Amino acid sequence: MASTDGVLDPRWRKRIEEVGKNAFEIEEMVRLGFLEADELEKRLNANGLSFKDYQSALAELAEASTSLTATTREIAALGNVEAALAAIRTRRIARVKEEREERRVRKAAERLARVEAIRRQRLEAPTFLGLGVSNRLHYNGGNSEMLEQLGLPQLNSFSDIASALSLEPQHLQWLVYERGDSQVDHYIRFTIPKRSGGTRLISKPRPSLQRAQQWVQDTILRSQPLHPAAMAFRPGVSIVDNARLHSGAQVVVRLDLKDFFPTITFARVRGLFESFGYNPGVATVLSLLCTDSPRVIVSLDGHRHVVPVGERALPQGACTSPALANLVSRSLDRRIKGYADKAGWVYSRYADDLVFSSKQEGVAPHRLIRGISSVIADEGFVVNGEKTRVMRAPNRQTVTGLLVNRDVGMTRKDIRRIRAFLHRCSSKGLAVVSAEIGKDAESVARGYLAYARMVSVATYDKLAEKHAWLRSD
Repeated sequence: MASTDGVLDPRWRKRIEEVGKNAFEIEEMVRLGFLEADELEKRLNANGLSFKDYQSALAELAEASTSLTATTREIAALGNVEAALAAIRTRRIARVKEEREERRVRKAAERLARVEAIRRQRLEAPTFLGLGVSNRLHYNGGNSEMLEQLGLPQLNSFSDIASALSLEPQHLQWLVYERGDSQVDHYIRFTIPKRSGGTRLISKPRPSLQRAQQWVQDTILRSQPLHPAAMAFRPGVSIVDNARLHSGAQVVVRLDLKDFFPTITFARVRGLFESFGYNPGVATVLSLLCTDSPRVIVSLDGHRHVVPVGERALPQGACTSPALANLVSRSLDRRIKGYADKAGWVYSRYADDLVFSSKQEGVAPHRLIRGISSVIADEGFVVNGEKTRVMRAPNRQTVTGLLVNRDVGMTRKDIRRIRAFLHRCSSKGLAVVSAEIGKDAESVARGYLAYARMVSVATYDKLAEKHAWLRSD
């Protein structure tokens, strides 16, 4: 029952599956002539069966076998479906895990990107630089045309300022951040005696801040026009020029502004930078570079702390403070000059020292003082009433420490002080005097002589003739 190549014929296999091996053998024996149909029928009859019944039984058996085979296949197929479903479930679980991991990685990357964006935003366009100074830290707006007209650099963001100063953004933040109680101080602080008594706090910026302030001074402030009445802190203008405006007057009036630099606060400086055309954020950062709070140093638990004790304003000792004071005072100078011109007075201002003079007799200085004091108050300044002076000719009249009754000259007190110092140097020797005063005595002496020469050539000649060792010509 094998084919010629030893492989069972598929048709035989199918028939065996339908009727069974014994019935298949009988069929093959009949088909091949090994068993006669009559003989088969006799055998069937002997067992109580007819050939017809046998054929019918085989047909039924074949049909049942076919149905059974189909059912078996269906059952096998059901097993394959369950396996397929199990495989699908396995793949689905794996896919869900993979998608969950992808989402986790994506969200982590997005979170890191947000953190980095916030970090970069805080570095390049910070919106908070400390309490009390951050209310206008936005970098939109500004007037580029005005900046161009004034010849000022186009600065539109925090990073623009950092780049212009050749600083990393985080370094600039460190310089300008408004701190409360802190161990960081960008200034060296000390006091010096005032000529009028008391002491004056000097805040000298440390090198990093000093370089930034110098850039602001050279690049932004130096080129801005001042009111002609402002005589202090201007190249080529001295106290002699200021005093000469008022020489030979019948009446000289002096008013002093109380706490001049501390009165020019952070908000006023920021307003000045905005008036140039800078947006509020840039103006804020520039103002933070140029202002500071008065501070005291305290020790707590063995640590040094720098604690602010007042409002942020112009520090005395910063190179930008004089120019900023003059620029902020332009409105004050303009209004006072207009008032003084109408009233027939000459006006000039040397820092916080306001001077008025008139060559007319019978002028009313107290009316002037009341009117000017009102303007000063309206501009946010305060008159130091204790230093108000009205000086009438022929009594002694002084402006910025110089006599102005006729021509500009040195006061007798200053001449006596210089003569005494030069005599001391001549009699004791420069080395001894240097040790006594803690300075180079020759440099001090030459400074006195240069001052005398600036004010009065005649006085200089007399001093230089007596102390020939100081002559430089």
